Amino acid sequence: MDGSFSSENQIAGNTTNIRGRVQIFGSEPHTFVGIVDQNGSEYSIYPQSQEQVLRTLQGYLVDFTVMLLDEAQGYGSLFLRGGTVTVISWKVIE
Repeated sequence: MDGSFSSENQIAGNTTNIRGRVQIFGSEPHTFVGIVDQNGSEYSIYPQSQEQVLRTLQGYLVDFTVMLLDEAQGYGSLFLRGGTVTVISWKVIE
Protein backbone atom coordinates (compact mmCIF):
# COMPACT_ATOMS: atom_id res chain seq x y z
CA MET A 1 0.00 0.00 0.00
CA ASP A 2 1.58 3.24 -1.17
CA GLY A 3 0.34 6.78 -0.92
CA SER A 4 1.10 10.46 -0.93
CA PHE A 5 -0.45 13.73 0.09
CA SER A 6 -1.39 16.42 -2.38
CA SER A 7 1.19 18.91 -3.56
CA GLU A 8 -0.27 21.59 -1.26
CA ASN A 9 1.57 19.85 1.60
CA GLN A 10 4.87 19.70 -0.27
CA ILE A 11 6.66 22.84 0.83
CA ALA A 12 10.30 23.38 -0.11
CA GLY A 13 12.57 22.20 2.67
CA ASN A 14 14.64 19.44 4.16
CA THR A 15 13.35 16.02 3.06
CA THR A 16 14.47 12.67 4.41
CA ASN A 17 13.27 9.09 4.72
CA ILE A 18 12.09 7.51 7.96
CA ARG A 19 11.35 3.81 8.40
CA GLY A 20 9.00 3.32 11.30
CA ARG A 21 5.47 2.84 12.55
CA VAL A 22 2.53 5.14 13.11
CA GLN A 23 1.62 5.34 16.78
CA ILE A 24 -1.36 6.94 18.50
CA PHE A 25 -0.37 8.96 21.57
CA GLY A 26 -2.46 10.40 24.40
CA SER A 27 -5.83 9.46 25.85
CA GLU A 28 -9.28 9.98 24.37
CA PRO A 29 -10.46 12.53 23.52
CA HIS A 30 -6.97 14.07 23.28
CA THR A 31 -5.10 11.70 20.98
CA PHE A 32 -2.61 12.56 18.27
CA VAL A 33 -0.59 10.67 15.68
CA GLY A 34 3.18 10.37 15.57
CA ILE A 35 5.81 8.28 13.84
CA VAL A 36 8.24 6.15 15.84
CA ASP A 37 11.32 5.17 13.85
CA GLN A 38 13.29 1.95 14.29
CA ASN A 39 15.68 3.70 16.70
CA GLY A 40 12.83 4.81 18.97
CA SER A 41 12.79 8.50 17.95
CA GLU A 42 9.28 9.96 18.01
CA TYR A 43 8.19 12.52 15.41
CA SER A 44 5.11 14.69 15.56
CA ILE A 45 2.99 15.20 12.42
CA TYR A 46 2.04 18.56 10.98
CA PRO A 47 -0.43 19.57 9.64
CA GLN A 48 -3.05 17.82 11.74
CA SER A 49 -5.11 17.18 8.60
CA GLN A 50 -2.70 14.30 7.76
CA GLU A 51 -3.58 12.39 10.91
CA GLN A 52 -6.79 10.75 9.68
CA VAL A 53 -5.05 9.07 6.73
CA LEU A 54 -1.99 8.11 8.78
CA ARG A 55 -4.13 6.41 11.43
CA THR A 56 -4.99 3.76 8.82
CA LEU A 57 -1.28 2.82 8.68
CA GLN A 58 -1.07 1.97 12.38
CA GLY A 59 0.46 -1.48 12.90
CA TYR A 60 2.45 -1.51 9.65
CA LEU A 61 6.17 -0.95 9.09
CA VAL A 62 6.30 1.98 6.67
CA ASP A 63 8.94 3.87 4.69
CA PHE A 64 8.00 7.55 4.92
CA THR A 65 9.36 10.42 2.87
CA VAL A 66 9.01 13.44 5.10
CA MET A 67 9.95 17.07 5.25
CA LEU A 68 11.67 18.04 8.51
CA LEU A 69 10.25 21.31 9.81
CA ASP A 70 12.61 23.85 11.35
CA GLU A 71 10.17 24.75 14.14
CA ALA A 72 7.89 22.63 16.31
CA GLN A 73 4.29 22.76 15.08
CA GLY A 74 1.05 21.36 16.44
CA TYR A 75 -0.08 19.66 19.63
CA GLY A 76 2.10 16.56 19.23
CA SER A 77 5.28 18.61 19.19
CA LEU A 78 4.69 19.46 22.85
CA PHE A 79 5.36 15.82 23.74
CA LEU A 80 7.42 14.17 20.96
CA ARG A 81 11.05 15.28 20.87
CA GLY A 82 12.29 13.75 17.60
CA GLY A 83 11.08 16.77 15.65
CA THR A 84 8.08 17.76 13.59
CA VAL A 85 7.56 16.36 10.09
CA THR A 86 5.18 16.77 7.20
CA VAL A 87 4.59 13.45 5.44
CA ILE A 88 4.98 13.65 1.67
CA SER A 89 4.59 9.98 0.73
CA TRP A 90 4.75 6.48 2.17
CA LYS A 91 5.19 2.82 1.23
CA VAL A 92 4.06 -0.02 3.47
CA ILE A 93 6.85 -2.58 3.98
CA GLU A 94 5.05 -5.16 6.14
